[in-house]
Amino acid sequence: MAIAVNKNTNQQPMSTAGRTGAQTLKFIPGARVYTKTAESLTSTPVQTHFVKSSGTTPSGWTDLGTVLGAVKVNYTKKVKEVNTGIDNYFRAAYIDQKMGQIEFELSQLDDIALETISGLSASVITSGSIVNYEVGSEDLNQLALLVVATSKLDSKEIQFFNPSAYLNFVWAEQGDALVLKVTGLLPFFTPTGASAEAMLSVTEFA
Repeated sequence: MAIAVNKNTNQQPMSTAGRTGAQTLKFIPGARVYTKTAESLTSTPVQTHFVKSSGTTPSGWTDLGTVLGAVKVNYTKKVKEVNTGIDNYFRAAYIDQKMGQIEFELSQLDDIALETISGLSASVITSGSIVNYEVGSEDLNQLALLVVATSKLDSKEIQFFNPSAYLNFVWAEQGDALVLKVTGLLPFFTPTGASAEAMLSVTEFA
């Protein structure tokens, strides 16, 4: 029997061009995370963020420094089933809960990243030398969050934006390093001019 050689076995990429040109062969991300003061959840100006960064810090945002590895964006839908009869025949389904979460690790866990993520204020013991933080006195910090990922293969850029993420943090071990591990819960918001709510604004740039 001849050995099959075709696009099913070698996974030849699709040739169809998409809305931003040729489809990305494989997205190998170089990611950076930015924050700023939280924005409105009822009339969010997402249109102001439709600008490709091209590797520079977007205007008005705070750069959180070196991101270790990939940024994880989780979007889950809790599905409820409707069954009838003693045999429990499946009849329909509906969404009971939608939830979004983002996770990333910062290797530069120094004062800028810690204060930005936690909302804690430093007590300056010695200027330029010693500062102190009372960890545990803080609550969840709400900030606008922008993740910018650039593909190493074709320079396409994807931006993930939420106007008022609830941020939490822990110190975690990653290999031989101590890192600041950040998780963010993503509340739903209404973009300016839209009627439907969204959890995440995802923008692709060719």
